[in-house]
Amino acid sequence: MLKVTLAALLMVPTILAVPVAEVANASPITNVSSGALTAPPPSEPTIDSLATTQERGHIYQAVGALIPGGGLSAIVNTKTATYVEVKTLSVDYRLERWTGTAWVIFKTNSNTATKTNLLNATSDWTVMPGYYYRVTSVHTAYDGSTTDTSRHVSGTVLF
Repeated sequence: MLKVTLAALLMVPTILAVPVAEVANASPITNVSSGALTAPPPSEPTIDSLATTQERGHIYQAVGALIPGGGLSAIVNTKTATYVEVKTLSVDYRLERWTGTAWVIFKTNSNTATKTNLLNATSDWTVMPGYYYRVTSVHTAYDGSTTDTSRHVSGTVLF
């Protein structure tokens, strides 16, 4: 009798742990195969951040990239490069999360350097799984009299 009771008690967690994946599949915004909690964001035109001639200003490269760092780590790398050394070079960047209807700011950071023609900035942030993320960055070069600005939007990454 004791063995039968013990066997029955060991079966209870198995019976209670019935998977509910079928319920999650019914949601139109859930993509179970990819793990996404929202539909993918609409594609947007890319913003050209590589100037082909110096006539466009001091900045010739202004990019931001989002790289999965393993697990829920999102590594954001930005690079700003100018043709000549400038007085101040800066970048303001933000990690944005797609809610299913709009991009919202998730994290922000900035970096500034003086008397240089190259600025690299990096952040490592923990993100929430199941969402699409992107990086939006604004790069600024100031030579002492004029200010040049370039904006860049990265591609999206699902975590």
